[in-house]
Amino acid sequence: MTAVWIASAVLAWVVVALLVAVVLSTLRQTAELRARVDDLEELLDVGAGAVLEPDPAAHVGERVPEAAVPILAPADLEPARSLLALGAPGEPPAVLVLHSPTCASCVGLEDALRTAAAEAPAVRFVSALALRPEAAAAHRAAHPLPGVATVAVDDLPAALQGESTPALHGLDGAGVLRLVERPAGLADLRAAAAALGA
Repeated sequence: MTAVWIASAVLAWVVVALLVAVVLSTLRQTAELRARVDDLEELLDVGAGAVLEPDPAAHVGERVPEAAVPILAPADLEPARSLLALGAPGEPPAVLVLHSPTCASCVGLEDALRTAAAEAPAVRFVSALALRPEAAAAHRAAHPLPGVATVAVDDLPAALQGESTPALHGLDGAGVLRLVERPAGLADLRAAAAALGA
């Protein structure tokens, strides 16, 4: 009878040791996951989510304020320019595509931008990344878009910083906001270029 009690006590201690090992392993994995999430939030600088601050003053048919936006990755077409003029009369029509590399709805937009820019050279296509400027420049260096200027959404005038990604803003040559849409792919970019007169 004593052997049974000794065996059950040893078995109980083995189970306790296994449970402690499982708890410690889970805590370690949770700490690693939290560190990765913190790194990702720091990289994206989004905090609670990737929703951009809306500007209720941005309406279709209104002129947007003139702005000179720093180009993070110059387009091949204009390598000497370091600032992108937006909203100024006389500038070519522009299609701004606000997107993020981590946005599930944005998948394929960079390829669509590349194709649309090649098909409609009369329209300036702009990739506006919803990342901090340093992270946006690093992303563009790793994933170049020939012929498409890249800017950070934070550098855009408030009237052009849409509510969420993806978003498309079309400006005509007079600096008037003509389109505000949610692009799904190349067809939407082609339609935007056509609507702006290209």
